[in-house]
This record gives sequence, C-alpha cells and structure tokens, in this order.
Amino acid sequence: MAPQPPLGRNSAAAKPGPKPPEPTGLNRKYLRIQDLRRLSRVAFAPRRRIEGLYAGRHATPMRGQSIEFRDYRQYIPGDDVGGIDWKVYGRSDRLYIRLFEHQAEMTIHLLVDGSASMGYHGLSTRPAVKPRKGRRPPPLRTELSKFDQACFLAAGLGFVLAKQHDRFSFGIAQQGLSSARPPGNSLPHLVGILKTMEQTTPYGRSALPAAIRSLAATAGRRDLLMVFSDLLDDRTALQEAFSSWLHRGGEVIVFQTLHEHELTLPDLEHGVFVDSETGATIRLNVDDVRQEYESRITAFLQECRKGCGARGIDYNLVSTADPYQKALERYLVNRASL
Repeated sequence: MAPQPPLGRNSAAAKPGPKPPEPTGLNRKYLRIQDLRRLSRVAFAPRRRIEGLYAGRHATPMRGQSIEFRDYRQYIPGDDVGGIDWKVYGRSDRLYIRLFEHQAEMTIHLLVDGSASMGYHGLSTRPAVKPRKGRRPPPLRTELSKFDQACFLAAGLGFVLAKQHDRFSFGIAQQGLSSARPPGNSLPHLVGILKTMEQTTPYGRSALPAAIRSLAATAGRRDLLMVFSDLLDDRTALQEAFSSWLHRGGEVIVFQTLHEHELTLPDLEHGVFVDSETGATIRLNVDDVRQEYESRITAFLQECRKGCGARGIDYNLVSTADPYQKALERYLVNRASL
C-alpha cells in the first residue's frame, strides 16, 4: 500500500490544458535527446558466450567459418576437405581442420511490469499557496512513477543495444504478457517500443511469472531476460519462472524499481494508505507504523536479493530518486568490468 495525504474539499482535478505536441524520432518521453550523448559512451557487455543464427559482435561456442582463426582439430571422415590446413599436413603428415571464431548477436528480452502498483508516483500534493477566491485550485504535483523509471531504464538499454546492433524484444507484464514486440535491432524498432511505453497505463495485476513463461515459449534457449519490476508479485512463482528461464541456458537480469517513499516512508504525521490494485484504503498515523514498515521492507528486499543471488541472477535495486542515466551508466560500467 502507498501513502497518500488526506485531500481537502477543493481536491477536484483541474481541467486539462492544451495537449503537448507529440514527440518525434528518438526525442521521446522515455528517451530524451539530451540523454543520448551520455548513453552513446557505454555498451552492454555479455558475461557468457552465446549461441545464435545472426552475425554480430559477441563470441559464441558455435564453430564455423569466420575471419578469425580459433583452433585446430583432427580431421574426421565426412568433414569438408575445404577446411583442411594443407600446410600443417605438409609439416606433420596429419590432417587437421581449421576452426574459426563464430560471431553471433545476443537476443535480449526487455519485460516491464505494467501493473497498477507500478503506477505509484509518490505523494500527490498541492502548492502551499492557496488560490484566490473564485479561482480553480492548481493541479496536483506528481513525481516520477515506478513505471516511468522502469521505462526510462528499458528505453536507455534499448538504445545501447540498438547502437551495438544487438537484437531485443519488448513486452509489458499486464495480466500476463501484453504489447509484445518481436526482436529487432534498428532505431525504428526502438521508436516503436518507445511509442508502446507512452501508450501504456499501469493497471491491474502484472502476472509476471505468466508473462515470463509466455516469453520463454518463443525465446531462444540462451536468450537474456531483463525484468523491470517492483517484484510485488507471488515471489515463489516468480522465482520458479526465473529458474525455468535459467535452466534453459539463458541469463536473467532484474531491475527492482521502487519509489523512494516505499523505501523510506515520507515525513508525514497522518496518511491514507491506498492499495493501488484493489483500491482499499486505511488511514494511519505514519509514525505509529514507521518502524514496523521499515523492518518489513528491509526483509522484503533481502528476500528478493538472496533469492536472485542463489540462482545467479543479476539483481539491481533502483529508486525513483536515482537519475536513471547515472544508474544505468553505473550498472553497465560495473558489468563490463566483471
């Protein structure tokens, strides 16, 4: 449940203003033009060799014809004689096949939690200055939602992947897998994903484990899964879904995205806590529950971190208070150094 301060009688929403112009190209809501230069300096590094059918930049255990020599192995009847190194045969009187380093693309699947809980954007408050008599009250001030932060992270990673020509898909976890877009590696593909993000409104439950299973049904065995979620789901089913993906030979990266007010309750005396998925409310003295809440959120985060760590999942906690560019840059630099 998320805390909301009590609203007064004049809490009616103001009439919407003029509709802002639709963004174009890569200058979108979740990928701003001023962020592209910073993201252009980083790259996403694979941690393991991958298999694929596409030519790309990442090493793979598959051996075939490529420009980079890798190793020799002894000739076996049935091998292509064109692969025999005759110079080695002349020196050793033995037949050896030349092996080359095959390059392949990664396929990464970006999955963003679109449940109602991800729509939490902090306290909805009005400016301290009261409007003049007869004037409509100013609109509520809102902060970055968890869904916004998750989309910023996914969009930034999508740009990095498109820049290095890696294939990536996109999906929203909303009552299961929805708004799914197949893998691609072009900038127009990324723009289509950005439009999908902008057109999505968080609602209902994510059914994240079901979304992961649906995605796995069409994904390659060694594909990489990136999940952006608050992980407020059935944790047993979620860890089972992660384990199933890993058992196939793939890799899982989790960005647990939480609002700063979920990590530390805001400095309020009283608040109305609202369950964003059921609408249930309860009015509480915040200080009365602060200690117990902090104990429970700490235990929850430890459980998420340990559950991922035990399975070899790359776990990352990101707050809405963290500038997404810095969080993403820090993560990519640390990953590349491992």
